[in-house]
Amino acid sequence: MKMADAKQKRNEQLKRWIGSETDLEPPVVKRQKTKVKFDDGAVFLAACSSGDTDEVLKLLHRGADINYANVDGLTALHQACIDDNVDMVKFLVENGANINQPDNEGWIPLHAAASCGYLDIAEFLIGQGAHVGAVNSEGDTPLDIAEEEAMEELLQNEVNRQGVDIEAARKEEERIMLRDARQWLNSGHINDVRHAKSGGTALHVAAAKGYTEVLKLLIQAGYDVNIKDYDGWTPLHAAAHWGKEEACRILVDNLCDMEMVNKVVENVEFLCECFLPPL
Repeated sequence: MKMADAKQKRNEQLKRWIGSETDLEPPVVKRQKTKVKFDDGAVFLAACSSGDTDEVLKLLHRGADINYANVDGLTALHQACIDDNVDMVKFLVENGANINQPDNEGWIPLHAAASCGYLDIAEFLIGQGAHVGAVNSEGDTPLDIAEEEAMEELLQNEVNRQGVDIEAARKEEERIMLRDARQWLNSGHINDVRHAKSGGTALHVAAAKGYTEVLKLLIQAGYDVNIKDYDGWTPLHAAAHWGKEEACRILVDNLCDMEMVNKVVENVEFLCECFLPPL
């Protein structure tokens, strides 16, 4: 993902956030003389975004989850990095924030700092143990999406210092999925766990990323080719959306349902027509 695309994606997330329940103080409903009950996590994110450390501490003492993530998987630490709020970044890390927690696109906070060119935040995160070899859903490390020379130099030096094998890091997820798929096939038992927020499965991931060998093994192991995530997406939706032609063909060859629609009424066949040559 290029820097411009990365910033655009984050700007779109911020636009969705501004004015949302995360951004707003709970309004008072005068008729009932009670406050609307807002999600505790949303209130916590709003307090962090406002920079009110006293309120954040109060919420933490009341049991707030410092690693709570919004619908995009963004935590308060991600948001502080996006906002270039180095004081909040340090405050959150010092109070136990997970420095390497990925969002829904696999971005850890260091990805956000690198894409925006916030050198002081990147230096701090690295000093606290951020994974310079972390790979997002597009296969990009923080170094890949950094375009400013100083940021590239910082990350490259750290990659060299740690001896990180970037190409091996890119292939790590697929390697692990291949190992698991083989185990499930040999044991006759699929021991997969859905993604907590999206409901995505290993089959969705393999389809979306074009891990064709993983996909074949999972189907051979008995995975339902029409399994849906929480938004109604099947693996074929995922493969078509991300333009993975071979994954689409594998799913079609295994008699997936071409007429299934997701919750935004996107037909799988329509997605295939939009993104791929005729199957």
